[in-house]
Amino acid sequence: MSASRHLRLASILALILQGCAGTPAEPPKIERISAEQLEASLPQPSAALPLEQIVALARQGVGAEDLIGRITASGSRYRLSATRLIELAGQGVPTAVLDHMVSAERRQIFDDMAAEAYKRDRACQDRIEQEIRWCRNQAFGPMFMPGPYPYPMINCFPLTPGSPFWRCL
Repeated sequence: MSASRHLRLASILALILQGCAGTPAEPPKIERISAEQLEASLPQPSAALPLEQIVALARQGVGAEDLIGRITASGSRYRLSATRLIELAGQGVPTAVLDHMVSAERRQIFDDMAAEAYKRDRACQDRIEQEIRWCRNQAFGPMFMPGPYPYPMINCFPLTPGSPFWRCL
């Protein structure tokens, strides 16, 4: 091999090794919220059928299934503490009704969280697709159209831990 070929090979090898020797990117930071912030972000329950009315109906002898049907029909939701559940049970509200109240609120919270996660995921996927389209337009633009381009050529898939799309994956 000639000396120039050795020099070229050595410089290419040095460039490759220099790229590998960089410091690894920091993992993305996860922002956590406090319990108070989580409670404030949850939708507030709405009780079209007040608890006092449920207690009154239970004391009148209305059955658990009828009470659950009325709660469901009214669209009422309750966020009850353990103390309040014990008080209601002591006032004669059947445990099946209390179980329904707790499970309905929990189910609503999970449904709201799933809808929010889906919305964020969809927005992230739309952004990735938009960036890929933009990148493809930039990559194919110089081949078909002459002229200066406002944006430099970029890596079409910047999915490294430091990139804005890393958190989307």
